[in-house]
Amino acid sequence: MKKYLAEGIVIFTSIFASFSVENFRQNSIEKEELNDAVITLGDEIISNIDFTKEHLKQVRNMLYLTEQVVNDFNTITLKEAYQIHTENPYIFSIIENGEIEYNTRYQDNYFVFGWWNAWEPVDIFFQSMLYSGKLLEIKNKKLRNEIESIYTKQEERVSGMAGITKDISQDITVWFESEKNNFDYDITHSEIFDNHKNQKLKNLLKRRESNLSGRINDLNNYLQALNNVVLLISTEYKKLEG
Repeated sequence: MKKYLAEGIVIFTSIFASFSVENFRQNSIEKEELNDAVITLGDEIISNIDFTKEHLKQVRNMLYLTEQVVNDFNTITLKEAYQIHTENPYIFSIIENGEIEYNTRYQDNYFVFGWWNAWEPVDIFFQSMLYSGKLLEIKNKKLRNEIESIYTKQEERVSGMAGITKDISQDITVWFESEKNNFDYDITHSEIFDNHKNQKLKNLLKRRESNLSGRINDLNNYLQALNNVVLLISTEYKKLEG
């Protein structure tokens, strides 16, 4: 009897140990997967920090040019406005290697007033973590809430301000085209701006000025929040060796 009891204890112990080892192995795998996921999310956020810094520089340049035009509204010419842009550019193209190339040449158009700079941060990996449930596996509630905030409330606020810039820019475009239609002969945009600008255009530029100022404030707050999240991630999650 004692022999059978001993054998049973050995078998039970072996099975229990086997389950314990398997559970430990499974927990280690899940922990490693979460670690890798959060580190990858951190890389995405760092990419958005780089994007936001460049975007913030562009919006600051937009505000500076707008302020100069409003301050010297009655005398400034389109060519002079473009000269300000040449020294403080924000109109750009994306070239083959994905880098930004600023357009600093004078052109007879209203792009310096109609350009609004689209807000396009990356959120692919955040969405992946959100829908897979990985985001909920982050035990640190402060970190989880901060991540959710930068990808929802704060990003939406910055996006909303960019949308207002777009609307004002479209109104400025409409002003130029409307003024152009007032003439029964071909007229250049520089002639319209230099000789026929009016209070309506000035009011639009002042709205643009106010919006860009608020947009810069929101971008600064968003950038600070991104840096805070990266710091939290680097404190709690480490890149695995080998």
